Amino acid sequence: MPAPDTGGLQLDETAYPLLMAWQSGLAGDAALYHRHVIPAADFLVTHGPSAGVERWEEQSGYSPSTIAAEIAGLTAAAHIAAANGDSTRAAIYRATADHFARNIKAWAVTNTGPYISSSIPSYFIRLSKTGDPNASTAYDLGNGSITADQRAVIDAGFLDFVRLGVLPAGDPVVKSSLAVVDATIKRSTPSGVGFYRYGTSGPGSKDGYGDCYVPDPTSCTVDGAPWPPTQAGSGHLWPVLGGERGEYQVAAGDPAGARRLLQAMQDMTSGQGLEPEQAWENPPLAASPFGSDPATASIGFQTGKPAGSASPLTWAQAQYARLALALSAGHNLETPGIVSDRYVTLGMPGLLPLAISSPAPGSTVTTARIPVTGTTAPGATVTAEAIGAAGGTAATATTTADSSGHWSLSLPSSLGSTTITVTATKGRNTGYAQEFVSDVALPGTSVLNATDPSGDDNGPSTYQYPTASAFQPGAFDLLGFQVSQTATDVYMQAKIRNLASTFGSNFGAQLLDVYVHNPAATRTSTAAAYSAMNYTIVPADAWGQRLEAQGFAPVAWTDPSGGSLGSAQLIVDQPSGTATLVMPRSVFGTVGPGWSFTVALTGQGAGSPPVRNFTATPQPYTFGVCAAGGTSPICSVDPNKVPTVMDTITPTGVSQSTELDPRGPVVLHGVAVP
Repeated sequence: MPAPDTGGLQLDETAYPLLMAWQSGLAGDAALYHRHVIPAADFLVTHGPSAGVERWEEQSGYSPSTIAAEIAGLTAAAHIAAANGDSTRAAIYRATADHFARNIKAWAVTNTGPYISSSIPSYFIRLSKTGDPNASTAYDLGNGSITADQRAVIDAGFLDFVRLGVLPAGDPVVKSSLAVVDATIKRSTPSGVGFYRYGTSGPGSKDGYGDCYVPDPTSCTVDGAPWPPTQAGSGHLWPVLGGERGEYQVAAGDPAGARRLLQAMQDMTSGQGLEPEQAWENPPLAASPFGSDPATASIGFQTGKPAGSASPLTWAQAQYARLALALSAGHNLETPGIVSDRYVTLGMPGLLPLAISSPAPGSTVTTARIPVTGTTAPGATVTAEAIGAAGGTAATATTTADSSGHWSLSLPSSLGSTTITVTATKGRNTGYAQEFVSDVALPGTSVLNATDPSGDDNGPSTYQYPTASAFQPGAFDLLGFQVSQTATDVYMQAKIRNLASTFGSNFGAQLLDVYVHNPAATRTSTAAAYSAMNYTIVPADAWGQRLEAQGFAPVAWTDPSGGSLGSAQLIVDQPSGTATLVMPRSVFGTVGPGWSFTVALTGQGAGSPPVRNFTATPQPYTFGVCAAGGTSPICSVDPNKVPTVMDTITPTGVSQSTELDPRGPVVLHGVAVP
């Protein structure tokens, strides 16, 4: 099965530019600070330590390599803020980094995993799905591979804690984790040693991304067949990971070991020193005869030499240069001194007590400003920020705790959820607390409020969700749809029973289409957004503008010819299960009697059109027309001909199961503005 590899939100990709700005000497660039550093750092404060996917773009959870990048990025942002005279944000970024640093082992080190022994009392795992590394949580590794207990899945991403200056090379858990790495994902070849991206104990590669080697415990079936088009194969050794291990050896005072790893990287190259993405670790495999099917043909591989992957892989090429320069200098040039000074040289900062007394976590607010109160150490400086679901630059406030440790301040609220982060600082001691509150009441005048039953997220009553665990119950269950307008904007809000983060996005599973009928429109259409959706709109509700929202592309706001009508904002609030679209009223129009809205919710897919496919019965990443063994006449309909609608909102007197019955023409009805 394909991994949920969408390239969605990756917090390390938010963090590294902050570190780069510091290391590039750009701290004094005020425009860069306000336009880029603040929004990126505020995003990390709001969403860290765990949101989106880890660096391999396959799994969500608490990832050591991602959290290491966040700590370094926030530390850099704190120094840049200080350089720009912004002591409030400097304190927030620094205390948040401290909180992440203090908790890395609680989030990602297990002492109950299968590799525990008298010599290995604990070790880092690849990631913990929920922040509990001792839980027996299993997850699918994807790409046709196995499902494994999180405690058994190992990678070397924790080395970034050393490379980025958060932990010393001699940290006991780092050293015991390296022993586990060498016993599980290290392999020897004629070119030298190399490492898998991740894996478990036992023979073979558990990574399914790469050219097939049938003996591996993955589902690929032809030796040497490329990963596409089946998206199932065998992962091989990544030379870049040998370079990362080499940098650790430099930090640990083992330049000879680092040189051996550098030589292995060189010997695994193709052409004129071009570093490949992967190197073949298995017995040599001959190339397939000329004329073989390219979907299964082998290009031929030699042990310890490049597999059928990118060459050069740019970041592997950079890693080779980085390790070579580190060996020449006698130390790692990339380790940021501002991070190692704070966490290694001076030791982990102390912990201040900090609690938010009000508002209560998850409470609903109705005022423009939120009074926030709490307690901490007497005399501590309390700094806080608030940011809404739409993102952007957070609002900040600061105060000092009184002699009893009590403090109070106020922050603005926003539509959707507002995340409130409060930090306390006293000397080198810091505290951290975070919660969210919600305000999902649409501003302005309400012009439509339609409800929909819970539990009808099954199309014509037979549809089934994909079987992969990423698709949570209720993810396609519409509960209501509202429209409101102010003097300047129009708001459309869909309420969905479960907006669980999927593939790294709070709107990663859904594809929402809203067809807007304006009786004054001169050009209209009854067509669905894509012909593959297999439905039309009733002529009385013919649309003059359509809005489509998903988690991995901007909102599409188009007219019937496909022309863009402008930019619309999507605000997804996971706690309240709402997705709100905001459009300028000057373009959208003034909603009134005669207008109608046709709402269709389905799953977004990775292809074009971006619609998740249907199969006769549900598969890991496709909807099912019926459950296995279904007896409804609908079950015999061609899956490519059924309407791709899991839920819609029908007007009074129209049955959803009848409207979406694929045995006849499927025509959707809108709900009218009274």
